[in-house]
Amino acid sequence: MLSFHPTLPIVVIVVGALALALCIWQLVTVRGRRVAWIRRTLLVLLAVAMAFRPALPGGEVPTASIQARVFVMVDTSQSVAAEDWGDEPRLKGMQEDVVEIARSFAGADISVISFDSQASLRVPLTDDGSAVIEMVRALRPEIAQQSRGTSIAAAHDLLRTELERSEAEDPASPAIVFYLGDGEHTAEDEPQAFDDVAGLVDRGLVLGYGTEQGGRMRVSSFDAAEREQYVQDPAGGDAVSRIDEGRLRGIADQLGISYLHRAPGVPVTDALGPMAALDGEANLDRTEEARLEVAWVLGIPIALLLAAEGFSLARSLRSTRGILPKGAQR
Repeated sequence: MLSFHPTLPIVVIVVGALALALCIWQLVTVRGRRVAWIRRTLLVLLAVAMAFRPALPGGEVPTASIQARVFVMVDTSQSVAAEDWGDEPRLKGMQEDVVEIARSFAGADISVISFDSQASLRVPLTDDGSAVIEMVRALRPEIAQQSRGTSIAAAHDLLRTELERSEAEDPASPAIVFYLGDGEHTAEDEPQAFDDVAGLVDRGLVLGYGTEQGGRMRVSSFDAAEREQYVQDPAGGDAVSRIDEGRLRGIADQLGISYLHRAPGVPVTDALGPMAALDGEANLDRTEEARLEVAWVLGIPIALLLAAEGFSLARSLRSTRGILPKGAQR
């Protein structure tokens, strides 16, 4: 069942009602342009609906009183598509573990950074665990055609910036860092060290995914047909990605935190529980409803209606120029 959580409900209602009243008035009085005002009425209705932030139930997350700043770095390079998390891609294991991190640190401020050929701040620090979970579940490996080589330290600068900014705003809360990756470094230059970040980190874990035997990778592509194919090795045959635990342990040493190899069926909660308990208590028996926001769906018809509005405006301007005297067109 849909639920609604507008940020400023009174403002949305008042502005929406005024805009809707204007559209209806014009629809009734301006008989020659009914199609245009029907389109604008739909735009107002869709915009108001979007502002009310409709959402579907997305499961449950526990309530808690943990005070901490949690930074989760997730590798989204092509190699996380390697199918050696059992029969699943590595990314599947990463997503499952981020869900457990969000549960274990429920109530804390959590941020998510993804990295492949570049780093992106996917979720700024928020105490909304459901937003973190839903975003991470939507992560996909980098599109192969867009990759320019992956550095295992691609998120270094962004992590440092976010750590420094958050520490200035909330110096009392500890900073906990989780690095999730396979250690595969394909960039030409050697990776930047995380030593200069260690002083900003109180604790955390480097979580490693993959096996020494490695796994084949399905192609990440916009083309559905290509997604059924496997990445090819230039030397011939399917390319195989293998975990590089040496690099992962090096990152852990640089950050001053521990390394943990992950495998299917082995819960990560045993490592997370004691770490979270240092900053408060997460009550996993008390939960609140998580929300999967669907407002973005309304953006599609809104974009189409705005495009039609722009086309109509351009056509009107051309018609106006056609009937104006030449001197008035200059």
